[in-house]
Amino acid sequence: MNHSSQEWASQAQQPGQPQYPPQTPNPYGQAPAPAETVIEVPNKRLHKYDKVKPGEQSVTIRQAGPGTNGEPLAYVHVPQDAPKGGRQARPPFTVSGPNGEPLSSVRSVGEGVYEVYGGDGAPIGRITRRGGRTLPWPRRVRWSVQPAQGGEPLTAEVGTRKAWTVFVLISPLYFVCWAVMAAQGAIWLLLGEKDEAKKEAAWEMEPPTWTRWRQSDGPETAIEYQTGRKYRLASSRLDHRLAYAQAVLHVWDRA
Repeated sequence: MNHSSQEWASQAQQPGQPQYPPQTPNPYGQAPAPAETVIEVPNKRLHKYDKVKPGEQSVTIRQAGPGTNGEPLAYVHVPQDAPKGGRQARPPFTVSGPNGEPLSSVRSVGEGVYEVYGGDGAPIGRITRRGGRTLPWPRRVRWSVQPAQGGEPLTAEVGTRKAWTVFVLISPLYFVCWAVMAAQGAIWLLLGEKDEAKKEAAWEMEPPTWTRWRQSDGPETAIEYQTGRKYRLASSRLDHRLAYAQAVLHVWDRA
């Protein structure tokens, strides 16, 4: 599954990744993009992929950093007839560049494990999701990205321990507020004020979201997610095709 430096360098020049002046190749053999790239991955159409018109992309991955105009970087295609596999087995999907060139394909191999292949069909990595739980002891959702050429995997846990502690402590207050607002919404609905009822029902408390992917023995972050379906990528630390695949799976998981 190893790739030569020439192969990785040629892949780095594929459309679907912003083009920049040549730089010193990184440890993966790629000519990297700048230190950071911010992308946005909308989530609503992922859950409605079976309603997308034939021939249309399910999701458009766009640039979202300062000085950008939301230019498309890649398109995500989910088969309309793919079964709804749940969080441990999302449907297979492919990612293509802005000109339609194939970048990668992702498929579940069971129990939160996904194999990622390049546009030529060669394996480029594996993404793993381990579910969270409360008992017998608390555990956050954990993600892992293992490049095919080996090396230390990138791992991440969803939310920080402090954020989850605060979330658990204030949850009882949230449910009280939610019950009050739900009652108010029901009253507005009985009065025929549907818009006001929707406003009352729209408020919700989102669980902690901050997620950072990095090697266990290093402080550098390869992917960072805070909120808003936006991801900050350190392009020199991870193949952009793997980063796109992980971002899609992560935002799909959180929606």
